Amino acid sequence: MNKEATKQLDKIKLMRQSIKPDAAWVRNTRATILMQVKNTLPTKKDALGKRLEQIYGFLFPQEMFAWISRPVLAGLSLVLVIAGGSVMSVSAAEKSMPGDLLYGLKLASEQARIVLTGPKEDKLKLKTEYTSRRIDELKQVVGAQDDGKKEKVVQVAEILKRDVKTLKEQLNDVAKNSSPDAATAAAKMVDKQSNEVMAVLGEAKDSLPPEEKEKVTDAQSAAAETGAKAIEVLVEKHQESSGLIPTEELAQAMQDHAKAVTDATQLDQPLEFATGASGTPSMVSSTLNMLANSPTASSTIDQMPELLDKMKDETTQAFALQKTMDQLAAASSSQTGVTEADGGVADAGSATSADSGDTATAPSSSETGTPPESQ
Repeated sequence: MNKEATKQLDKIKLMRQSIKPDAAWVRNTRATILMQVKNTLPTKKDALGKRLEQIYGFLFPQEMFAWISRPVLAGLSLVLVIAGGSVMSVSAAEKSMPGDLLYGLKLASEQARIVLTGPKEDKLKLKTEYTSRRIDELKQVVGAQDDGKKEKVVQVAEILKRDVKTLKEQLNDVAKNSSPDAATAAAKMVDKQSNEVMAVLGEAKDSLPPEEKEKVTDAQSAAAETGAKAIEVLVEKHQESSGLIPTEELAQAMQDHAKAVTDATQLDQPLEFATGASGTPSMVSSTLNMLANSPTASSTIDQMPELLDKMKDETTQAFALQKTMDQLAAASSSQTGVTEADGGVADAGSATSADSGDTATAPSSSETGTPPESQ
């Protein structure tokens, strides 16, 4: 290092020693640096960020990707990019049906509207409206002559299963946080919707092969649980505010529920099939049948809680038995298919053996004196 450079370094050292920054300047500078460091660290999401994240979660739920195939997702993404989420694209999606390219966008737009709806009662009412759409779509799918009918029926059944579970959660929320009048109105609406879902799923079930029917039974069971929850809310609100709902109306609601369950699970027929290893027949008791056939069976409010508990237990048992029936029917169908296939192979083998035998025993041309065709 030359002498000139050494002199410059000595000057810098002297200047450094002579510099004494103001204390206030040091504090302000330190605060500024710390603030800049803090801004670079992850922070808690603000209310708007949480809201947007919630909306995104509803727009693109994980369950939706379970039944939308990759080609459909790719096509839907392209449409969203081109249309830019315009009103025109959403309007077109409103008319879409299960299996259509824009059906996923239709479901997403419905979820977004629910998220942006304020009061809990309005959310439930809107969800009920959208569940009615699924019911109408299922009816159209069942009535159409379509090669993909089976897949579409199962698809809508899965959506309805999620919908009625959501209705149950929303109703529970309304019952806890809203007025008795609002809770009663919501429970009546959900009860009616649940019975309708069970009925339309039952009609759709007849169009499915045995191996697919259990999925529809699961959806019916979820609807029955939601309907039972609705009746439970009605009973609770009646007990809290006597006269809010007539006892006869509660009895009718229980009767309608029992009829819907017996229709869905064929409880009007003798239930004599084995469900255990011992082969002992499992029978559902008579409460559901009694409720289904006797509108005045629960004529006093004192009987309501006990009847409600029995109704809920037997509803669960009924669908458990129905699922067992579906599984047995699917296994039988599968076994029949295998047997028929094996029979076809056996028949083909027998025919081949017969042909071989004929060939082996056929007389030669030299024995019959018939000249070969080549001669």
